[in-house]
Amino acid sequence: MHPGTERRHNTRLRAIFDEAFVLCTPLLDPGQGLNGHALDRQVPLRLREHLPDLRQEEVLVLSVALRAAWTRRRLGG
Repeated sequence: MHPGTERRHNTRLRAIFDEAFVLCTPLLDPGQGLNGHALDRQVPLRLREHLPDLRQEEVLVLSVALRAAWTRRRLGG
């Protein structure tokens, strides 16, 4: 693959990523969880509740991507 070549192909998930990130941020933030623990295991449930047209595999992919993005942003990277 050439530098600068777009590797991501799921435009549907890319289109809703920012909305999903805002929706799930309270669950990913330990400061907003229970006793300093994030509620990240609730992310797929929140996605299914608010975005019911997503297939199960899309929920899984988006959940993993949201956790990774939140961690990167929190660590400043």
